Amino acid sequence: MNAVFGNLMRELMGAGTGPVPASTQEQFHQAAQSAPPELLGQGIAAAFDSEQTPEFGEMVAHMFGNANPGQKSGIVNRLLAGLGPAATSILSRLGIAAAPQAGQPVPSVTTEQATRMSPAQVEELATHAKNANPGIVQSMSQFYAQHPVLVKTLGAAALAIISNRIMNRPH
Repeated sequence: MNAVFGNLMRELMGAGTGPVPASTQEQFHQAAQSAPPELLGQGIAAAFDSEQTPEFGEMVAHMFGNANPGQKSGIVNRLLAGLGPAATSILSRLGIAAAPQAGQPVPSVTTEQATRMSPAQVEELATHAKNANPGIVQSMSQFYAQHPVLVKTLGAAALAIISNRIMNRPH
């Protein structure tokens, strides 16, 4: 696996700040699927926390924009869970009507509601979630480790950080 991620690192470094070629994205996706999810999650968390990548909210919004309806509701509901009770007021401010279900401390959105949300709304939600609960980075990293098809859409810097983390894992 190290050789695959080493080759990816070279290709990603060659991409610089430009878009990642589709073939490299697909190679990353294939390699990421064979990586242990916890290791992939650690790499994603490192990319989220890096100064070389966009802000957390922007990266989450980007992946949201590339997600299918089920993934979109998973992303939004995980962010809401990270916000806790403040989620209701933030959703209201974003113009989304959702209330906690009986026995639930935080609201959740349906797949239909999530698909109507814009990436800008998700970016704002993610930014609030990170400010309120820095642990949301780990939670979202675990979510994305289960959905590497979304991770491959991130830029070269993020994919290089993730690849480096996987490649240099302790043996």
